[in-house]
Amino acid sequence: MKPYLIFKNKNSPFWYAQIRLPDGTLTSNRSTGKESKLEAERVVMQWIVSGNIPTTVSKKGKAIGQTSLEFVSILNGLKTRDFTEKEIDEMINVLKERNFISAVVKPEHPEAKDAMEFLNEFWDMEKSPYLKELAIRGKDVHFHYVQTNNTYINKYWKPLIEGKMVGEITRNDINKIFSQDSINHLSGKSIFSIVSSITQPMKWAHQHGLTDINCYDGIIKPSTKSKKREILTMEETRALFNAEWENPTAKLACLIACYTGMRSGEIQALRMQDIGEDRIYIRHSWNQYEGLKCPKNGEEREIKIPQKLRDMIVYQASFNPYNEGMSGFIFFNAERPDKPMDGKVWVKYMRRTLASIGHKDPKSICFHSFRHEWCTNTLTEIGDKRVCMVGSGHKSDEIFEHYADHIQKEKALDRLADTSEKLFGDLIDGVADDVEYTVSETTIIEPIAIEDKTKTC
Repeated sequence: MKPYLIFKNKNSPFWYAQIRLPDGTLTSNRSTGKESKLEAERVVMQWIVSGNIPTTVSKKGKAIGQTSLEFVSILNGLKTRDFTEKEIDEMINVLKERNFISAVVKPEHPEAKDAMEFLNEFWDMEKSPYLKELAIRGKDVHFHYVQTNNTYINKYWKPLIEGKMVGEITRNDINKIFSQDSINHLSGKSIFSIVSSITQPMKWAHQHGLTDINCYDGIIKPSTKSKKREILTMEETRALFNAEWENPTAKLACLIACYTGMRSGEIQALRMQDIGEDRIYIRHSWNQYEGLKCPKNGEEREIKIPQKLRDMIVYQASFNPYNEGMSGFIFFNAERPDKPMDGKVWVKYMRRTLASIGHKDPKSICFHSFRHEWCTNTLTEIGDKRVCMVGSGHKSDEIFEHYADHIQKEKALDRLADTSEKLFGDLIDGVADDVEYTVSETTIIEPIAIEDKTKTC
């Protein structure tokens, strides 16, 4: 039996041939580029001896490129033979080991899940298996954090990975984000968060057998060091609160932040039931997505305040029109009782006042600047970070928590109160002198002493 077949094609003047391969199969038709059968057979024998056949032949009979008969035999086998799962995996592993491929996704395999579908489910409070695992371990994840990551996925990652499956996402796909114009204007911390929004779920996917590819290690992420927050000097702070404000409510909110170091959400969340005889009980924080929630770090705390500041807070609360008594927001929303005032309003009027006193860059000062100012000045005055932490609620590391547990809290609060009075007391006096404490008997909320209900949320 000849090791080839030779025949004519009615649409061409040339002879065509098929080579018989070792497994008995035949190659596809190849033109010899010869009109004479004898010459055609001679060409075919040259192919067999050399072990190569032309990839294609031009209309003029010129051979272009070449393919080995061994490779053709391998391809024929792949096209016609049935393989077991083990054999398929072995072939894939060989191709990966030789760096011919980086990812293979088999049909009906977990890796074959659409990447965007997986990522949107991962960052979904109701559907995420990852968040359910965290809940079982007693770890709480805020809705805002989940929603932000979902936004990152659809805004920044969808254009790069849409149409890919989970098992196809590689480190190269992740690194593409660094060449995108959409992130050029962002801070290193923001870019770090965007990258983490995909590497975190892909790490989970790898650990749970949804992909064989480790695409999260080795990514050079930008620095997360935030730009140093600008704060006011004590002279600028005094000038700010001695000035006329367009909105007295915003002035009071900023004054509370300046005197106590409280966060914006913690001040928004304040209700009369949180105001004691000589202190504020910081039991909640307000979040636009979740409403009232535990303060940051999950622990309640308290901070002492002078009588004049307490009077101003009670006075502000007396204007709440919703008749909710002790549960009504002190900084209430004019349109609905279940929400407090928007903290952005405070920033707007604070910056307007800064501009009126000639501050060089009002936009560089945010509401959180008051907290930074309080921490900076209080620590400078007291010199004991552990005491300051009692008031600020910071829990930076395990070592500090160990020391903080041995602080006598009331003594620490007294020291903080004395320090705040020394630093900011004149501000209270100045603002209090501008307020006339007379309201109708029907709207006054009688000050009530609140028992210490400090606990862990």
